[in-house]
Amino acid sequence: MKQWYSKHKLIINTIFLVALTGMVFVYPFFQSHFRFTLGVPVLAALLLYFPKLPVISTALWSGLAVFFMRTVIYLPFGASELSAAVEHNLPATVYYIVYGACFRLFNVRGYIQQVPMLLLLLSFTDVLSNCIELLVRSELLVTNIETLLVAIITVGLIRSVLAIFGYYGLKQYRDFNLAEDRLSRYAELTVLTAQLKTELYYLQKSSQDIENVMEHSYLLYQKLNNHPDKAVRQNAGQALAVARDIHEVKKDYSRVVSGMEKVLESSATEKGMRLSEIFFIIEQNTLRGMDETGKQIELSMKFTHDFLTDQHYLIVSMLNNLIINAIEACPQQCKIEVVQQAGGQDVQFMVTDYGDGIKPEDYEVIFEPGYSTKYCPVTGKMSTGLGLAHVKILAEYLQGKIEVQSVLGEYSTFIITLPLKSLANDAVVLKLPQ
Repeated sequence: MKQWYSKHKLIINTIFLVALTGMVFVYPFFQSHFRFTLGVPVLAALLLYFPKLPVISTALWSGLAVFFMRTVIYLPFGASELSAAVEHNLPATVYYIVYGACFRLFNVRGYIQQVPMLLLLLSFTDVLSNCIELLVRSELLVTNIETLLVAIITVGLIRSVLAIFGYYGLKQYRDFNLAEDRLSRYAELTVLTAQLKTELYYLQKSSQDIENVMEHSYLLYQKLNNHPDKAVRQNAGQALAVARDIHEVKKDYSRVVSGMEKVLESSATEKGMRLSEIFFIIEQNTLRGMDETGKQIELSMKFTHDFLTDQHYLIVSMLNNLIINAIEACPQQCKIEVVQQAGGQDVQFMVTDYGDGIKPEDYEVIFEPGYSTKYCPVTGKMSTGLGLAHVKILAEYLQGKIEVQSVLGEYSTFIITLPLKSLANDAVVLKLPQ
């Protein structure tokens, strides 16, 4: 049953919606059961919007659903006999059958991009279907023909306009959702790329360290090999073996670094990003992540100056690490503020959390790799303590620094100070109006 419903879900929902809106109607003619309903523009809009929706069967089942719903409601309140209810409501099913046939015959979907022609075909389909229904009801020649035509043409135009507006409304809503989804994915990709860029920087730094160790090992080999003492010279081979092993490790590192550089260059070719975009991306990404923490955190992000920077990935990585650190340090209810300001030739980023604060004796060690006071309450596993160390290294890489100010039990503020020349492509900041 679930599989059947899943397969026919679109058709079933459409039929139900048309039948429901079909109960919104007006009687245009005195002493007549002929009605103008809202279900028609709803059906037309959905047929236009969903190209996979079968026209004939959807229109047929919609007509039957309208007939059934009207009959069920009509019996207790309108007529005492089933035959009267059927006689009054069955012609509505004929209308929907004719409407579906004309919709298919005139290939209305093929004129979606041509609004005037689309309006004309929908109106003609509506008018023709109404005429057939009136003919079935034997009311086509009874009612004043001029009054009748004016009424059904006017309503046909109005319902066609509503259908077109409904179609473009659904399309606009879909485009909005797609744009929002693309923006969300772009934010996630930017943060991920920032993390990879940071790891690449560490790999490059480690490669240089490996190179230095290899050189020292080879120098040690030469020194031992040239030593006058034979016993000492016997150890030279071990030093040379260490140098060879380190050289192999260096080659593996180089392959990894080269591969990451190619991937990141091909996936992030933009020359820069404005600070306003960076803040927006970080904010959206953080808000999504905070839902998983179960904490009630109020996030505030403000910047006073805007500028274009080609170091956007490093800025994202630094601020992201500080915000994650602040979230982890926060109690169940907390406020986090991220503020940017510029003065002279420097730019400052300040991340403040109004949590437990930091002990003064910990100021010097919190930026050391491996230092952490946080642990997972579920597993009891300590945090790696690399977040603040990463931020410090990246800040120094950009010729800047990071400091901390804290009042125990009140707040902690991490301040990154960076020279503008290391961030802004044009070395000019745009001050925002107050």
